[in-house]
Amino acid sequence: MLKINVTKVAHFSGHRDCIYALEFSLHENCFYSGASEGYVVEWNTETRGDGKLIVNIKKPIYSLLLDNNFKQLFCGTSTGNLHIIDLKENREIKNIEAHSLGLFDIKLLDEHFITSGGDGIIKIWNLQDFTLLKSIKASDKSARVIAINDVTKEFAVGFSDWRISIFNSENFTLNKTLESHTNSVFSICYSPNGNYLLSGGRDAILKVWDIKNNYQLILEIPAHTLQIKCVAYNPTGNLFATVSMDKTIKIWDADNFELLKVIDHARNDSHINSINKLVWVNDTNFITCSDDKQIMVWEVGII
Repeated sequence: MLKINVTKVAHFSGHRDCIYALEFSLHENCFYSGASEGYVVEWNTETRGDGKLIVNIKKPIYSLLLDNNFKQLFCGTSTGNLHIIDLKENREIKNIEAHSLGLFDIKLLDEHFITSGGDGIIKIWNLQDFTLLKSIKASDKSARVIAINDVTKEFAVGFSDWRISIFNSENFTLNKTLESHTNSVFSICYSPNGNYLLSGGRDAILKVWDIKNNYQLILEIPAHTLQIKCVAYNPTGNLFATVSMDKTIKIWDADNFELLKVIDHARNDSHINSINKLVWVNDTNFITCSDDKQIMVWEVGII
């Protein structure tokens, strides 16, 4: 079995409330965070100093998405509004009432972007002029998370009604519904090669779905003791990580789905509250954020 060690290489503080969203920045070695107090902040992993305030939306921020081509940042809020920030001038250029409840996720899809909301609706938008192209009322419960599979031309959406729906990325029709978990689905992630879909949620179970075999469920892992908040592959796809309300980060071997490392506060000086989001910077570095108002940068080393 692969052996790894994990080291904390940077620690950022400055937000005044729970941090829910992380996204890459326009600038090298930088990233954005969004928190419940409404601040969007840019941090530099090299200088590791104070963050730079990008905008204060004054509402809890649930989701962030960078559009690198147009140099814009999309911010989804607890009220369902979508705030679009011009990063060249660090100012808001548009505020869209996208959903009637919280806007939980935003993903790019070619010349479109997709939003999912607490109203159970999935919306597809034109990336250039922000016009609404299609609205799909998929559930009476929250649409919590979106994942894109570029290999199979599909996208998946996880819901609080415990289901995962698979849609065609080209015509936005429903391909398949997975009766997935025993409670809300909070995180889904496709493997970089497009072969697997991972899912996790309030039931704390990590599930592995075989896409080539019509999304057959091939593995159920009791991965955490409390809800799984995020699951994410590194870019190459040889590792993936899960984070949880149980305050732990876990690193897994993507080839055999074996647990490689548990990161917690006692042993690794990690977070002291629910960990809400994890993003991989590259194959060996990732960033986490938490209800403890802290952001941490980690490095994975092969032993």
